[in-house]
Amino acid sequence: MNKLTDIEFPPILDTSSGDIIKDFFNPALAASVRYDRGVGFFSAAWLRLAAQGMTIFAANGGYARWVTSPILSEDDWNALQEGSAARIDETLRLAMEENIHDLRKALNEETRSALAWLVADGILDFKLALPRNKLDQGEFHDKFGIFTDAEGNQVSFNGSYNDSIQGTRNYESIKIFSSNHPVLTLLVKADSDRFARLWSNNDPNVQVYDLPEAAKANIIKLRTQERPYPEPNKEQLSLISGGVNPAYVPAPTIPPTIELRDYQNEAIDSWFAHDCQGLLEMATGTGKTITALAASVRLYEREKRLAVIMTVPYQHLVDQWQKESQPFGYRPILAYQSKSNWFDQLNSMVMDFSAGYRDTFSVITTHTTFASNDFQSTIARLNGPSLIIADEAHHLGAERSRQNYPQQVPFRLALSATPDRWFDDEGTAALRSYFGETVFVFPLEQAIGVSLTPYYYYPHLVQLTDAELEDYQDLSTRIAQLAGRDDERAQESMKLLLMRRAELLNKATNKIVELSKLIEESDYIEHTLFYCAPGQIDDVQRLLGWEHGLLVQRFTAEEDTRERQQRLADFASGEIQALVAMKCLDEGVDVPSTRTAYIMASSSNPREFIQRRGRVLRKSPGKEFSVIHDMIAVPPTAWTASQDSVTFNIERGIIRKELERFKEFASPALNKHKALDVIWEVASRYNLMDF
Repeated sequence: MNKLTDIEFPPILDTSSGDIIKDFFNPALAASVRYDRGVGFFSAAWLRLAAQGMTIFAANGGYARWVTSPILSEDDWNALQEGSAARIDETLRLAMEENIHDLRKALNEETRSALAWLVADGILDFKLALPRNKLDQGEFHDKFGIFTDAEGNQVSFNGSYNDSIQGTRNYESIKIFSSNHPVLTLLVKADSDRFARLWSNNDPNVQVYDLPEAAKANIIKLRTQERPYPEPNKEQLSLISGGVNPAYVPAPTIPPTIELRDYQNEAIDSWFAHDCQGLLEMATGTGKTITALAASVRLYEREKRLAVIMTVPYQHLVDQWQKESQPFGYRPILAYQSKSNWFDQLNSMVMDFSAGYRDTFSVITTHTTFASNDFQSTIARLNGPSLIIADEAHHLGAERSRQNYPQQVPFRLALSATPDRWFDDEGTAALRSYFGETVFVFPLEQAIGVSLTPYYYYPHLVQLTDAELEDYQDLSTRIAQLAGRDDERAQESMKLLLMRRAELLNKATNKIVELSKLIEESDYIEHTLFYCAPGQIDDVQRLLGWEHGLLVQRFTAEEDTRERQQRLADFASGEIQALVAMKCLDEGVDVPSTRTAYIMASSSNPREFIQRRGRVLRKSPGKEFSVIHDMIAVPPTAWTASQDSVTFNIERGIIRKELERFKEFASPALNKHKALDVIWEVASRYNLMDF
């Protein structure tokens, strides 16, 4: 799919020197997922002219909104009304299907049939505008529009051009503004904001009506004179060109290319047995997303209507869920980043669904946006069967999120390999109280060999340098001094000291030395992940790229969505050998081609290390097994033996947590006993042989 930034539009385009449809509308539509248009005159025949662009726009899952004058031809008005009514009238919809059979035939039949079908399927929405107050007795005569692509880039335009065949015969012109040019960004935003005010009926001098409201208000001014252009040529009307089929289905469905595994069907059945509420506790890489989407389809089939809200922790997962959901028939609103990109559309969908004008809609948002007042106030108006799917649901146990659980949504599905929040019993309890208890468990041990690859696990013990040991000893002494105090200030200070000591261990200098040695011993590095601590990533990238000549890129929160997607694609294809990452790859990102991982930064948080392992174990063609190298910095034996009992016991507690992580990684590994032998010496030193 092209992006708007890939196209160099001229600043001004006129009908004398250019072709506005060919040079502007078709390429802009083909690169967009949103098209907002305010126009004084609309004719359905315009769809024939822009057929090529509208085809690809529909295939992109595009959604278009027109605000236009209520001066319409009788045929156009009837087509709009028929399409609008078909959203809620099953009998009428079936009649349309009986006469037209499918969308392909509808779009090839005639322009008005195409218009009705597109409105019925929610690809196009229309509202009619009538000036009022100081503009009373006037007409809605504006002509402007905004295109938006999947990455949020925008192009706006305004000028004298109307959406009609006659508009291509007149001398007309438009000015074009692109948001990727800094000097024009404010102009694009101004057009976008202006349309948002009109669509939401917030302009004090323009009254905007939905189609049913317009009929009730009797504001339609039908054109009875002959059209100022020839009747549409039915043979030339083809919104389906070149064999392209718009990626729209009338209802959510499980695509024929997906065959659910037995455990996925079992998970769905268990969720239904618990009144469609509960947690799926499935290992990372076992297809939680597909399972959830399939469950939503079955719920739609049962309820006949369904609104689906999908919420995920990070922005890049919004794009990933969009990609996964489209084969199931969903055309989701992407509610993240700028409110202007989604707020009005979501409001419109909620109102249409609640009023019965549509049977389904979907939205994908981030947990942050989900908890916002704007999002919550919008879905608070949701009335009808609705479902929340929460990916990596443990995040929603945070205090801010749990204050915003929408109680009116009856169906709830939470996904997480590790749903219990670390050291947060209250958040865990709130999460389970809202979504329900775990209804299905599919642990990693069961998944290996079914949906995950077997793996080898190699722990590496790394000694601290003399300078690091001195800092470590100082921090340990101060921690020991605070250990016996139970006042809040002392506990807070001790927590900070423990964090500083953990950071020291994570960034231990000899980890880089050990990594360099392991790279030298490797025959070839490909499809490899390096998990780093903050502040360590530059050293690792320098070592791999400059010293060992590897093709390596970083994957962090600093890169934008486009850069991340490109780097994941290059990694999967082998264009780059390695990714150096921090927490961005912990949850949800699909990198099944990964064969090897080096964990430079350890975490005693079970969720984090389980997620990181899951990234490596996903199946991929030609991938028989995976390899995990895990580095842990430890103080030397002599230092441990010299410590007093308080310091030793504190140290022992910390090491116990690390050993639990080792055991979690080692137990399912192909080389389990060899891996355990490596860490047995540390366990013996701290009298933890029972770990």
